[in-house]
Amino acid sequence: MADVIIIGSGFGGSIAAKRFTEAGHHVQLLELGEDWRSPAKLQQSQDTKFILRLFRDYPVDYLQAKPKVVVTQGMGLGGGSLVYSGIHLRAPASAFTGWPGGFTRARLDHYYARVEQRLAIAPLPGAASYRRSQVFAEAASLRGLPAPVANPLAMTGCTGCGWCVPICKWGKKNTMAHTYLADALATGRLTIRTNVKAQRIARSAGKYQVYYWGTGHKVDNYHTVNSGTLYGPLVADWVVIAGGAIESPTLLKRSAAGLAGFDTSNVGNGVDGTGDFVQGGLVNRDVQAYKGAIMMNHIDRGDYVLEDIHAIPVGPTVKLEAAFADLQIHGQDRTWGLAYKQRFRDFGKRLFGIGIMGKQGSGTVGNITVTDEAGNARLSNTAYQPPPGSLEDARNMITALGGTPVRTLWERSGVAATVHPVGGCRMGDASSFAVQATNLEVRGNPGLYVIDGSVLPGSPFRNPSHTIAAVAERAMDVILGVHAPTTWPT
Repeated sequence: MADVIIIGSGFGGSIAAKRFTEAGHHVQLLELGEDWRSPAKLQQSQDTKFILRLFRDYPVDYLQAKPKVVVTQGMGLGGGSLVYSGIHLRAPASAFTGWPGGFTRARLDHYYARVEQRLAIAPLPGAASYRRSQVFAEAASLRGLPAPVANPLAMTGCTGCGWCVPICKWGKKNTMAHTYLADALATGRLTIRTNVKAQRIARSAGKYQVYYWGTGHKVDNYHTVNSGTLYGPLVADWVVIAGGAIESPTLLKRSAAGLAGFDTSNVGNGVDGTGDFVQGGLVNRDVQAYKGAIMMNHIDRGDYVLEDIHAIPVGPTVKLEAAFADLQIHGQDRTWGLAYKQRFRDFGKRLFGIGIMGKQGSGTVGNITVTDEAGNARLSNTAYQPPPGSLEDARNMITALGGTPVRTLWERSGVAATVHPVGGCRMGDASSFAVQATNLEVRGNPGLYVIDGSVLPGSPFRNPSHTIAAVAERAMDVILGVHAPTTWPT
């Protein structure tokens, strides 16, 4: 049996931990953030002192720097599953056009089903009875859009309180810590180290060595650690990089000098924001947007989806400086004064949000680049475009309800913000791609794998967690010899 080190505990890392330990291997799991398994730590809070322990922003100073693109990801034991919306939509067949390694929607369905079973994926019971669902369906009908369909969710016994994000206080979200990592721990072959950031990976005498910094001395923003005592090496036969679309490519680049040579030209390139946008507005309905799960329904538009999104009332005032086209003065947005204040009367009831996810527009597919800067990740300052037609659909739904769409940061400043980045270590068949599509192994480095959202060649046109998990299950089947690289289950 081999010794394995897994760096990151999101969907890819947790699935790898379960599969390796259940196959008899011993695993050390390194996680950048905290261990959130104790119920005493969980809060229903938007206090930044709490949020910045669960989320990592790139760039970290985006409120001051005002970049054109912002990426936010989760951190903590369970990775993005701690803070995600729990949505598990299968990617449409069209999303797999041009994918390497024989990947198609039909071939991946077996793995989607496996993930759905382990995470108990199902629509929220009574989803259609919530006012937000009803208003969403009404708006779709008024605009002649397809009828909404209930989202398949990784939740069991949801209380409908609306606080799925930043974390479920009641433990009703089926995170990686509740499921795959719990399975791995049950084998007795998993050791977990939290508040650890990998500095580099090297190979010597047939073994991999992992050097790392501790992050526990910080009170938040653990991903910004890039100095201090360097610990290690931890030694293993196999290593899995599973830090996500931003941290995985930077770690692989930092490690290149100590590994067998591979082409780094595509490492850090091709990061895609999955067409992530939110369009909000104030409508003439009692939406009760803060009740129910965070996103309960979706409208399938092919290359993108529209999803109703919860709105805890304090959120828009904290995170966004909302503006309205009819309140401009001399072409400038007016975000003060009595008229502006009155616009927000009862906004907690009337706020109607629509999430967008899909194929980015106007030549901006995979247009974000991430580089390593002295141990920290830095993004290119390049915004992506919304899926064509998506913002128009969302705004039309708002106006159909007698509402006024909010002018988004995209309209006002050309800023795109995503919580669903993919790519950066894109898998490929050609040698110019560092990660092999057949088994997600780094070329020339047997036993070194990248298993997370960074390997996706492009947007899955839907919330990406389900596709990331399915691809991880496929990779583990090949790594453990369950299926040959060219064989797919039927």
